[in-house]
Amino acid sequence: MSKQYYWPLALGVAGLVLFLAATWTMIQGFGGWHTTFQGPGSVEIEVPAGGDYRLWHDSKTMIDGRVHEVDDDLPSGSSLRFTDTDGDRVPVEPVRGSMSQEIGDSRRVAVGRIEFPAAGTYTAISEGFDDTRQFRLSEIRFFEHFLRALLFGIPGAALFVVALIWGIAVSVRGTDRPKD
Repeated sequence: MSKQYYWPLALGVAGLVLFLAATWTMIQGFGGWHTTFQGPGSVEIEVPAGGDYRLWHDSKTMIDGRVHEVDDDLPSGSSLRFTDTDGDRVPVEPVRGSMSQEIGDSRRVAVGRIEFPAAGTYTAISEGFDDTRQFRLSEIRFFEHFLRALLFGIPGAALFVVALIWGIAVSVRGTDRPKD
């Protein structure tokens, strides 16, 4: 490789590394803390930090080693609520039919969004249905990771484009030179 391609290649590699870091950061936005619980009944949940959480209803999942499948919608008259240690209610904003996830043999449907004011122990109370249902509470971290991904992705894309243009310019300039 000629010395004239060293800097365009170095910038291109740096741009790709930053772009890969942005991609990894975006993927992490879909992870985060989560827990599952079953209803009907009440269960205490230790929430690690205040913030936005999504409540999911697992309409197809494994319970006690068997595939358990129920309707995506909760039965009419059923309720899900959360209270803090003082018995104060934490509001659940309903989310209907707009979000679902299917992974392999499991399916979950978004039921609500919850803004927990702080880390702590909360009680989840589910009632109004007879059959066992499984729920999942997961932290929403997508927006935070999206902004972090932009911090890597924009400079990465810019470096890669500059490197590509610089490499093309060096290549074109090299072919126009008269040979000695």
